[in-house]
Parts: sequence; C-alpha cells; structure tokens
Amino acid sequence: MIERLNQISLNDFIEISCGNYHCLISPEESLSDEQLKERAFKFIIDYRSIVNPAGMRALLMDKEDLAKEQSKLLLLKVCKNLIAIDSYDQVREIFQLMKVDIGNLDDNQVREKLEYMLRTAIFEHRRNEERRLEENWGSKKSTPEEIRASFDSEIAFLMIFFKMSIDLKNTNAAVYANIVHQADVEISIRKRKT
Repeated sequence: MIERLNQISLNDFIEISCGNYHCLISPEESLSDEQLKERAFKFIIDYRSIVNPAGMRALLMDKEDLAKEQSKLLLLKVCKNLIAIDSYDQVREIFQLMKVDIGNLDDNQVREKLEYMLRTAIFEHRRNEERRLEENWGSKKSTPEEIRASFDSEIAFLMIFFKMSIDLKNTNAAVYANIVHQADVEISIRKRKT
C-alpha cells in the first residue's frame, strides 16, 4: 500500500493530479472511490506543502479562520436559543469561554450584547464568504489535458534550469516537489540580486 509521497512516481502523481486515483492501489488491494480520493488528496497536500510551504500555511490559516468563524456563529446561535428559554447563566458561561466580558451586565444588556455580536458575526461571515467566492470564481477547474500540459511545461523548464534530465517513471513525486521548491528558492535569490 502506498502511504508516502516518495513511494509514487512522478508519472503516477501527474495521473493522480488529473483525477486517476487507481494508480494508488495494487491489484490485490481494494479501496472505495472515496478512500482513494482521500488518499490522493493527502498526497496532493503533501506535494504542495513541499513545493510552497508558505502558501500551504496561508491556506491552512484560511481554513482555520473559517472554522473559528463558523464556531463563533454556532456558539452565538446557541446563546440566542438559551436566552429564549431564560438560561442566562449558561449564556454567561459561554461568553466567558469566548473571552467576552459581560460580568457587570444585567440580563437585558446581555441580550443586547448578544444581538449585536450575532449581527456582527453574520455580517463578517457573509463578507468573508463573498471574498472566498470571488477568489475561487476566477479559478476554474483545470482539465486533465491542462494539468498534463502544465507539468510538461514545468518539467521542461526545470530540466533547462538545472541542466538535468527528469525521468517521469523513475523520479518520485517527493523528490520532484523538492526540485520545484529548490528552483523557486534559487529564482527568488537571483531576483533579489538584480
């Protein structure tokens, strides 16, 4: 069973990137399409983490921000429901967990504070969703032909840049990812010198 990026040839990784996940299993192995897709996604994330560590950190931070945003909205909605049944003590506990100081507020002020926070959280969530949609709107999903052409172009550039040959069947995907990253680093250094 293939478990690490360095166990995949560059040729198979390109196939995985194009959506052909069956190269991930041996003939005696049996996995559902969903399991294959999950495994392929893990390898693509591993590859991107090597090629562009800063970009992956930014992507992860964006996902973390989305999760925090959704959690905050959920907690505020729970508080709204708790207020509907006059459970202000539990609302105060939740606010304390959220690090919102309401110690000197009476029940009516707590309700007003919650309504304000909920309106603000909903507004921020909608604004951030619009931003995310705008960012993703321009990026249509590439076809397998476009993905292969992109890899062909990149491989040709790297072979010229490093004056080396890259064999798609014998170079593993992790080594190739490191070559791409190294080229990016060297190009950045050269740009700074000019």
